[in-house]
Amino acid sequence: MVSFCADIDRLFTELPFLERCKAAKENGFASVEFTFPEKIGMGELGDAAAYKGLKVSVITVPEQRAAHAFEKKSKQKFLDFLDDLLDKADFLGCKKLYVPAKGLPPDTFEAQREAFASALHAVAPRVRRAGIKILLGFKNPREMPDAYPSSTLEVLELLDELNDNKAFGYLFDVYQTQSCEGGLSNTIDSLISLIGHVRIAGVPMGEEPDTGEVNYDYLLSLLETQGYQGHIGCSYTPRLKTADGLKWIRKYV
Repeated sequence: MVSFCADIDRLFTELPFLERCKAAKENGFASVEFTFPEKIGMGELGDAAAYKGLKVSVITVPEQRAAHAFEKKSKQKFLDFLDDLLDKADFLGCKKLYVPAKGLPPDTFEAQREAFASALHAVAPRVRRAGIKILLGFKNPREMPDAYPSSTLEVLELLDELNDNKAFGYLFDVYQTQSCEGGLSNTIDSLISLIGHVRIAGVPMGEEPDTGEVNYDYLLSLLETQGYQGHIGCSYTPRLKTADGLKWIRKYV
C-alpha cells in the first residue's frame, strides 16, 4: 500500500506552518516533510508534527545551511549544524535528512564539489551512529543554472565516491527527473536499492500529479512491485487551495 507524505513547504501554504501538519493528517496523509524551521521551538514543532500519529519522513536542510558544505572555509559550520539537526531529527522521529543541490559558478565548480564531498564524508560517522540517512538528489539546470548535482548521473557518482549506503541514499524526484532526463521506469528498476524517498508532481507544470506526462498509476505500482518501503512525497504547487486539489489521491488511500 502506497503511503503518501505531504511536503508542507508546498502544500497547505494557505495556513500557518504549524497548522499545516494538522491539515495534512486530516486530509489523509500519513507523514509530512519540510525544510527545518529554525525559528520554531522544538516543543511546538514536535507537538504539531505528531498530531494524531502523524510522522515526519524527511527534513530538508535549509539552503543557506547546506551552502556551507560547498565551501571549505565554512565546512565546520555545516558539520555543527548537521550535528544539532541530527539530534532534532531524532527527537521528531525522523530518519532521513535531505541536503539540497546548489548552483556552483563554473570557475569554482570543482573546488566546491570537492568541498561538498569532503563535508559529507566528515559527517558520515555521526549519521551512522544516529541511525539516520542523508539523502542526495539533483536540481534540473533549467530551474537552477549551474546546479550541482544536476543529473541522476552526478548524484550516483557522488554516492559512489562516498561509498556508504548506510549513511547516504538517493532522493528520487520524479518531476526533476522527467523534466530533463526521462527514463523513470529504468531509474526505478536500476536504483531501487538506493532510493530513500520519492517526490512526485505533475510534469511539466509542477502541479497536482493528476495531469501531465507521467503515468503515476503505473509508476507507483512499479515502485510497490520493486519493494519500495518509503513514503511518496507530494511536492507540488497546488492549482488552488491544497485540499480542493486532493481528489486525485483518493484512489490510492
